[in-house]
Amino acid sequence: MLKLVLRICGILLLILVLAGLFARDVFVVRGADEASPSLADADAAVRRAFNATLNAERAGANVSNLILRLNEAGGILAEAEIALGNGSSSEATSDASQCVGIAQSVQSDADALKASALDEAQTLLWTYLTFSVVGVAVFVVVLVLVWRRFKRGYVGNTLSMKPEVAHDEA
Repeated sequence: MLKLVLRICGILLLILVLAGLFARDVFVVRGADEASPSLADADAAVRRAFNATLNAERAGANVSNLILRLNEAGGILAEAEIALGNGSSSEATSDASQCVGIAQSVQSDADALKASALDEAQTLLWTYLTFSVVGVAVFVVVLVLVWRRFKRGYVGNTLSMKPEVAHDEA
């Protein structure tokens, strides 16, 4: 039940983050000062972090903590865009650099989780494959031994039978 709730929360957060990332055109950035490139870098960093998190989730990793941190980075990016829209370029630059730091941290953690999940999946595959091959071999050996024993008993019983002579009354 808890897994289901966490999975639903994770999916909702991913949808919210996607909506936030695609809704960036709603915010108006005025001027071409030094804060605009910082915001563009922060936006690109959040997108890379989101893609890394999505890839880690596809690999089977638990990304619930990453989604929370990614949501935090998206909120800070939104605050930076609002600050730039209000004319506070120093606050926007500060928020953008903080957002880049969080996004890069999320991206590196997501890459590590993806690698870990892929290694675990490969280990499980080899374990299941090994147990399957050993199980099939044991089954075939037991089947052959039982068949031989049954065959030996059947042949012995058949050879020990005495033929019954029938008289032809014609």
